[in-house]
Amino acid sequence: MGRGAGRVQGARVHARGAVGCGDARVQCARAMGGGCATGWYVAHAYAAAPQEALHALHACGIDVAAWFLDASADAYYALCCEAMAPLAGPSAPERLPSAIHACFEWVCTRHALWTELCTPGTDATAFLGQCRMLLAAALRPGAMDAVRTYLAGVLQGRAAPRAAPASVAPLLGPREASAVHVVAQLRALGLDALVQSALMQAATDVLHEAAARATRQGAHTVAAYPALQALLRDELMPALTEVLEARPAHAVLGTGAASGAADVWDVSVSYAPDEGLAPAEHASLYLRLDYSLAHAIGTQRLQQVYELVREYPRSQAAMEDVVVWLEQTGERAELVRALAQALHVCLLHPGVDTHAILVYYVNIVYALRLVDSTGVVLSQVLPPVQSYLRTRKDTIEAVVHALLGDDPAFQLLRTELEQGALGDADDGHAPDADAEATDEQYTRPEYWADPTWAPRPVDAGPAYSQMRSRDVIGLLVSIFDDRDGFLQALERHTAQQLVQTIDYDTRRVQRNNAIFKRRLGASSLHPCDVMLADVAASHALDERFHRDAQAGPDAQAVHPLIVSRQFWPAIDTRTYTLPRRLAEALEACAAFYAHIHPTKRVRWLPHIGTVDVAIDMDDGRRIEARVTPLQAAVAELVAGLGEAEITADNVAAALGLERESATAAMRFWVARRVLRELPAPAVGVFERADAPMPPAGAHA
Repeated sequence: MGRGAGRVQGARVHARGAVGCGDARVQCARAMGGGCATGWYVAHAYAAAPQEALHALHACGIDVAAWFLDASADAYYALCCEAMAPLAGPSAPERLPSAIHACFEWVCTRHALWTELCTPGTDATAFLGQCRMLLAAALRPGAMDAVRTYLAGVLQGRAAPRAAPASVAPLLGPREASAVHVVAQLRALGLDALVQSALMQAATDVLHEAAARATRQGAHTVAAYPALQALLRDELMPALTEVLEARPAHAVLGTGAASGAADVWDVSVSYAPDEGLAPAEHASLYLRLDYSLAHAIGTQRLQQVYELVREYPRSQAAMEDVVVWLEQTGERAELVRALAQALHVCLLHPGVDTHAILVYYVNIVYALRLVDSTGVVLSQVLPPVQSYLRTRKDTIEAVVHALLGDDPAFQLLRTELEQGALGDADDGHAPDADAEATDEQYTRPEYWADPTWAPRPVDAGPAYSQMRSRDVIGLLVSIFDDRDGFLQALERHTAQQLVQTIDYDTRRVQRNNAIFKRRLGASSLHPCDVMLADVAASHALDERFHRDAQAGPDAQAVHPLIVSRQFWPAIDTRTYTLPRRLAEALEACAAFYAHIHPTKRVRWLPHIGTVDVAIDMDDGRRIEARVTPLQAAVAELVAGLGEAEITADNVAAALGLERESATAAMRFWVARRVLRELPAPAVGVFERADAPMPPAGAHA
């Protein structure tokens, strides 16, 4: 029978010739497509038993399976093209489930017939492999976009805020459950890798959108990463886990060992997360999404890095996002680039005053030390700012006032200065010697056993060693190439503080002087030590003067400060005619000093010092102020002018000083509503703000 089948195998009969020969005969004729005579004979012989007819065909050597693969290929490809056609339109995400379901059902029904046609030993995966290949070939360019959009919509709905806590909220809604079935069918159809790519992209898009919302402009006081990490852990990962574990309802079409086909879904485990974060088999996916989340947050924060540094420490929580981003990505070069560009555009130009630059300078140091403990970023960002500050003429004075003044913008700096005074130990050498340390210092034997030693990073800037070894105070001082200029400014500021001291209280100046001695060397501040000694000597003289001198009440109100001319910085030595009462009080004090020190004489500097003034106005007001001696002299002179015209020229002539100085002093009293300046054309003409004033009572 086999040889006969071979002789007539090429002979064809028409399908209609099989009509009326029984159901089995019809089925076999159709299966063979009008096949060979042997097929007709076998179908006729086994009309009552189709399964036996198939066995007989197999026994005759007829390859029914090969023909079935050829026939089903054309049909399935045509079906896939028809099903995928709507996925190119705007409503593709909504049509995706039905399109995938149509392809899946076709494969399921044909796979059942395939299992019946196959002979024992036939490769059971041939049919599924062919179908998967044909579906991949039929995919339109927009099909995967539709898959990604569909999954993104599901994940966005999952990531949306819920009224109920995540612990009691249902894991999957109707749309999410539908998505699980769609993904399961796609996987069964051989699109594991493509679906996983779309799923990753969709999850990444969700995280990026959430990061953009959380780091919106102005959200600088709240860290975005902890909340978004909780979103990833508690919302996205459970939804993704359901998708990752999805398998089709048709067991035969499942992936993996059950179907004999390889499961290309990536569930590789590179790291086992902490318990409660994600299933261990999906740790790789979690780590990739966590990295993507950190990168998205970092990208947003890099666009805001200038504002974050400017608002530090109020923005410390937001800077923690940059810390996480840098730990995850290690992209220090991007941080340097973003901050350097922002500094060039927003800070380092003539339109910004030195005070603002110094405030930002200090914030850079504190913020970048939080972000990058290695000091690499700081070593690349800070030198351009230092170079620009050296070009400013008022930088030294601004630095000294920042360290020793009362500006609230430098509160962190002064706090560190005070802590340094309590914590620094005097080890017998100037601390700036360590500030100039370089990598070569670690060649000394005492550093060989240092467990904290680490080599210099390859991306460190030229000032890396200095940035690591210095604190904020040292970095401010390091702005200047010549330390002498800073010391001179420090001496001038110390002198200004001392001449304005009330009750000879020098505790703050002494504390600051001790701090800078530790940092700059004890011998560097010798002139400041002399100034403090002069204040102490003046205090002793003042106590003796008020105890022993037989002076009038005006002289008793004088508290002198006697300074050493050689050690104090250049002082304004201009003179003017003092009011009579003030001049007599100062002469009494000078005579007492000459009596104690016969070889010395006192030369008063009227432009320096303070005077407590009380003015009783005719309208009942009482004005009290602490003013300069010149302002007090102008007030007393104006009070004595009576009905005479009050002009800047008259006051300047009476006191023997420049017209500009007299005008400035008189406008000081205009601001206190003691005088009123007449409008143009009466330039430099003033009048009292009320009825004629009585003589002002002034005491120094």
